[in-house]
Amino acid sequence: MPRKAFIADLQTAITSFERNNITELKAGEEDGMIKFCYHMNDDISTEITILVPDLGEYPESHLYMFYTNSENVPQPIHSALDSMSQCQSMTVSDMMHKVSKTLDKASAGSRHNPIDVVDGDHMSINSGDEELDPLDDQDDYESDELGSWSPHSPRNHSSATVPSVPKDKSQIKATNSRIRQDLRNVKAAGFRVGYLGNLLDGGDDGFVTISCRVSKLGISDEALQTWHLEPNQYFMLIIRYSSGYLDLDRLLGSNVLVDSEVQMRVGLNDRYKIAIDEAIASFSYLEDRSKSGKLTKMGKEDSEKPKGLGRLFIGRPLEELLNDRLIPLLRYRLAMGLPWGGAEDFLNDHQGRNFSNEDAVDAKYWTPDVSHRLESLPSIVIRDHMEDGVKQRSFPLLAMQYALRHLVRCTEFCLVCHCKVEADFEALKPYVCSKPLCLYQYMSLGFGPSIEHEILTQPHVVDLLISFCYTSATYQKLRYLPTGMALMVPSPDTTSPIPTPFSGFAHGSILRKNRFEPQQTQPRPQPQQNYKARFDQPRMELLFDTAPTPILHVGNWLTFQPPGSPNLRYHCRVIEVLYPIVRLGPPVTKVATEYNKSDASSSNINQQHLSETNTANTPSILTPATTPLPTPQIEFTIYDQNFDEFDDISKQCSIVMLLDTLPSVLEMAEFLRKRGGQDTSLRAWADRISPAGLGLLRWIIASNRSCIIQVDNLDGSARKLEDRVSGMPGWMQFRFAQGAPDKEQRFITSVRNTTSNFKYPTLFAWHGSPLYNWHGIVREGLHFERIDHGRAFGNGCYHSLSSSTSLGYSGGHYGGNDNKEAPARPGVWPRSQLQISSAIALNEIVNAPSHFVRSSPHIVVAQLDWIQSRYLFVQCRSVNVEESIPSQIYEQDPAYTSLGEKGDPLIIPITAVSKSRRPASGIVKNGFKKVKVENVEDLEEAAMLSDESDTEDLELLLSDTEDGAKSAAASKGKRKHLLEIPSRNAPHVAKMIDFVPGKLDHSSLPLMEAPTFATPKATKVLQRELTGTLKVQDTHPLHELGWYIDRDLITNVYQWIVELHSFEDHLPLAKDLKSKNINSVVLEIRFGKDYPMSPPFVRVIRPRFLSFMQGGGGHVTAGGALCMELLTNSGWSAVSNIESVLLQVRLAMSSTEPKPARLEPGMSIRDYQVGEATEAFIRACHAHGWEVPPDFASMTYSGSSKRDQ
Repeated sequence: MPRKAFIADLQTAITSFERNNITELKAGEEDGMIKFCYHMNDDISTEITILVPDLGEYPESHLYMFYTNSENVPQPIHSALDSMSQCQSMTVSDMMHKVSKTLDKASAGSRHNPIDVVDGDHMSINSGDEELDPLDDQDDYESDELGSWSPHSPRNHSSATVPSVPKDKSQIKATNSRIRQDLRNVKAAGFRVGYLGNLLDGGDDGFVTISCRVSKLGISDEALQTWHLEPNQYFMLIIRYSSGYLDLDRLLGSNVLVDSEVQMRVGLNDRYKIAIDEAIASFSYLEDRSKSGKLTKMGKEDSEKPKGLGRLFIGRPLEELLNDRLIPLLRYRLAMGLPWGGAEDFLNDHQGRNFSNEDAVDAKYWTPDVSHRLESLPSIVIRDHMEDGVKQRSFPLLAMQYALRHLVRCTEFCLVCHCKVEADFEALKPYVCSKPLCLYQYMSLGFGPSIEHEILTQPHVVDLLISFCYTSATYQKLRYLPTGMALMVPSPDTTSPIPTPFSGFAHGSILRKNRFEPQQTQPRPQPQQNYKARFDQPRMELLFDTAPTPILHVGNWLTFQPPGSPNLRYHCRVIEVLYPIVRLGPPVTKVATEYNKSDASSSNINQQHLSETNTANTPSILTPATTPLPTPQIEFTIYDQNFDEFDDISKQCSIVMLLDTLPSVLEMAEFLRKRGGQDTSLRAWADRISPAGLGLLRWIIASNRSCIIQVDNLDGSARKLEDRVSGMPGWMQFRFAQGAPDKEQRFITSVRNTTSNFKYPTLFAWHGSPLYNWHGIVREGLHFERIDHGRAFGNGCYHSLSSSTSLGYSGGHYGGNDNKEAPARPGVWPRSQLQISSAIALNEIVNAPSHFVRSSPHIVVAQLDWIQSRYLFVQCRSVNVEESIPSQIYEQDPAYTSLGEKGDPLIIPITAVSKSRRPASGIVKNGFKKVKVENVEDLEEAAMLSDESDTEDLELLLSDTEDGAKSAAASKGKRKHLLEIPSRNAPHVAKMIDFVPGKLDHSSLPLMEAPTFATPKATKVLQRELTGTLKVQDTHPLHELGWYIDRDLITNVYQWIVELHSFEDHLPLAKDLKSKNINSVVLEIRFGKDYPMSPPFVRVIRPRFLSFMQGGGGHVTAGGALCMELLTNSGWSAVSNIESVLLQVRLAMSSTEPKPARLEPGMSIRDYQVGEATEAFIRACHAHGWEVPPDFASMTYSGSSKRDQ
């Protein structure tokens, strides 16, 4: 029914479509009509009408018509409405997303075009008349910034774009010189530089990559772990120039939109640069900001994430910051001499406003950055190219420095508005500021962490966070609440009793109206309107006596008491509306516990009844003939109350209610696994999780500012055995880190500057707190601003060496491990698998008792930098974790030894302390040897030896008259004093293989003379390819590679002799080789004049294989050529390297499908000849329809070998 489908889709869009600048989305007066208001800014709004002329064509071939009756409509809006002709056959939601994005694009002046402070004029903006991308209908907010690109992509040559690169020879030379100078500045600042594409000599398309080892950025181990970074990775900034290279002067001097000419992406990589195809792919992949968080590639349905650029934990906010704000910030800095912080504040305060030189500028914008973290950060992070005093500043260098400012110091800035976060506590994870709009955008646009990933990888941590929030809300102890998220909920029940928040969690209870904390800050909400209907429970249908004014729409959630169950409430989603009948989804109810067991019987009965009779998910056609008989009347309320308008007490009651309706973490994980893992969104479980419940779950996970990592599993298996503390049997353990990213460095500095006990520089002690406080502790850290248990021994953070003492302050052993059948305590999340009853932390403290506020009977420390959280222990109702003793132990001070649950000393693993304080040997594995290095710098240089700068990058950094080869050689020689690369004849210390390199008989091989067809371009590429391949061979164990190239056998770069060895023992080929006493399969690789545009010719020299007709396999033809599409023009890619080719060839020979490779029988070893291999290759290409490379004849016949002559 097209009309029915249209109405349902429109209702879905009305309830789920959320944009700040679109309001009053509703159905129009006529069928097929949609209306909404679009707000270009605070003063300009336009009412837009959309009409579907023929609903009978929906949703297959319908059309949309767009018009407006408003007066004084801005021209960009008019133009945008006229251009929207590509919405045919879209659903209502998809159409609205496209319309929203098109209108935003047309009116994007205030966000993309800040005022030019030099003359005060408005910057011109694109009118939006350009042709829309055919893929704009995807629900993707980022497509304006990150469109797909290829070297042949069309560009907009409108006069409103940046002027094209000059083609005059003198200007081209000047541009080349400026490119080199800009990139030299980047190199001189300590970064690695990569060049891809065609920017020199007047080229239009290209990329510049700037990268830096993560280990150089001064990020603590705790922050690295929390941010999912590895020290040996590169943080990489890629700048794409799609209309030629633009230096800083041209970027800042053009009053135009430059985001289509210069775009930036950030990410991680194992190498300092990526390949050209990976760079192209990184700008073709758009992060879907709709609902699912999937990555979508434009033009392909089943795409994968690009392999070249790894995902960064704050990649999307950082890319938005660079693409949207960097250019205007640089304008302000250059025009007014502002520091980074002042320019950011000025932009935030004056964005979208007219400003000229006559206006007074507040002196606060020139205030230097006073972050306490600057002292501990390396110079590469805090250096400012704007202050270098050079006349020609490098835009790539400034972009990299600004990116590092917001990466390394990410916890200091809001991830949405990018303003400084004014928080009264430190955090290890970045978050948003206190503005409600920022929190809303952070959650709704998916800037936060993936809750699906957290649920799948650390389910117990998610359970822990939900449980902490549930307990805090139950006891009315939440200090920060999820306001600003537009959560729609029913009115809460504020009269039900809650437990008394005493230590020990006594069973007594008081009414909420007798509570005094927290203080009520808003008036109580008015009682919510109740609606009446009859309820057909077997069918899960609401029946109205008459068709009322529409109050329910598909996607609405409602709640009511089912007939005959006064202690039970159903929460249901509306799945179909056809008045007077409304169908509901399966009911969600609160899990019955011992604490609320009065609900248990009715809950069980109704759930059993529904499981047998509910047909809510069975499609049916509602007709008057099937209308059910009269049923009991119920009263229901709708989730239509704004959470933000409640007082604090009502908000916390609503949080408890929403968490009661959530499924368990295990159920959520199971749903995600069945639907495709973390690429599936929990939004897809629409009938089980309400939008408000999902929003609250996202807030709980995203607002956690600590690093919590599972050590144990509930079933008893230890995830990280060497991280487990011994002495606390039956307690689940989590690694626990808090504070700012430099907190660990401040702690280490405190240890060095304070304690005189060099043998025992620190001690470990316990901190206990009631369960309802832990939601705040994991967000704010440990402090002593509030008093829970008095301060009889002074102001400070209280600790004890005895776990039993701290446990007394956390609530005791209520429902602990000794009594697994005990009822769940009040305030415990009913669906929790952990059922936490107590929580205590094990902290590391500077061992300076004389400086403590008190050292007995409790340890009271006032200096928070002296305390570092290490472990969180939680006591569950049912846990079976066996004790284990770590292999390396941290030795405790005998005078201050922390004690476990039974009074025995704890055994603490060495991994409890930071890596910099653990005993370490300066040994790095490199190739066949383990080489000692003297310091961290040498260690890093050793790791970088396998990642030297490409020749093209070194040549680019030279002037037009310098010799690139000499520079490359000098660069390599510079590092050689640090670490010698092992020679090719170095024996393998592990003796893992029988293959011995360098034993191949040279005289028996068909070595080729230098070919006459050699070209300078191919020779240069092959030299670089050979150097890189040999470097891989020198820096990796032979048994891992499975191939070997003898340098002495390379007489010219157009012919390589390669040995394949170390095949898996179970393969018939390996057994045949062993029986013939053969150590390797010898290959010849020949390259043509068109390499790398044409593939190499790869053939087997010896031994001979069984042909396919004789029962052989391994993709080896009867003449010894390789039968692989990869090695033909049909399957070859110019970006392939020989290392990957060798891997593919080895895998093909190891394949047992359809038949395994076998050697020719007999003990004699015969060689294949070039002629028979050539003929076999051509036959195979013709048989499979593959294209023979055009230069194949020249490289196989012209380059005759010495032995063949």
